[in-house]
Amino acid sequence: MATLLLWLGPVNIVLGVFNMVPGFPLDGGRVLRSILWAISHNLRAATRWATWVGQAIAWVLIVAGIAMAFGYPLPFLGSGLVGGLWLAFIGWFMNNAASQSYHHLVVEDMLRGVPVARLMQADTPRVPANLQVGRLVDEYLMRNDERALPVVDGDRLVGLVCLEDVQKVPRSNWDTTLVSQIMTPASQLDPVSPREDVSQALTKLTQRDTSQLPVLEGGHLVGMLRQRDVMRWLQLQSHHT
Repeated sequence: MATLLLWLGPVNIVLGVFNMVPGFPLDGGRVLRSILWAISHNLRAATRWATWVGQAIAWVLIVAGIAMAFGYPLPFLGSGLVGGLWLAFIGWFMNNAASQSYHHLVVEDMLRGVPVARLMQADTPRVPANLQVGRLVDEYLMRNDERALPVVDGDRLVGLVCLEDVQKVPRSNWDTTLVSQIMTPASQLDPVSPREDVSQALTKLTQRDTSQLPVLEGGHLVGMLRQRDVMRWLQLQSHHT
């Protein structure tokens, strides 16, 4: 136990000290961003400056790690291939994390206050659950560029059918297989509200690794939010920021 604590104690102290390095997105970088935010009253600018500091520190670590790997001794760190490669990897990871964190904040800022209703597609074709797969292909999938379509019973969402579901059905069975047999049931979907912020909906899209989400109001389908529409909005907004 004493030996274990003797190892874990210094390791945790080193991790704690490293985490307070003033480079975003480490905790020290977040403290720096808070100070810069208080001074500038601009969260995005403060994050950008803290990100630049974080990336500068990351490149110092990368260069230092490469130097160690080639045998150049550094104070407190020494030299060595393994230690140098680890230090360079930490710098590379920190550089990527800083850049991704900043871009994530920019996206959230662009989407803040934008309701799902503004970007959703209200006129997306809707498929009845008792439709044969052959008719689904001929009358829906071949007549528009949608890869996934909501399956409804009246205006109540019962599922989602996509091109990949159709591809799992042998061509000879298209006329005897119903959409309800191949669709993803509504219970497995993650719908959003038309009044929900698009930033929250984009998080759901990313987490579920899907390209669209059904939009429900009062249990009724009112539209579909597609990832490509969100990306198009971000592209348009980026020209004005």
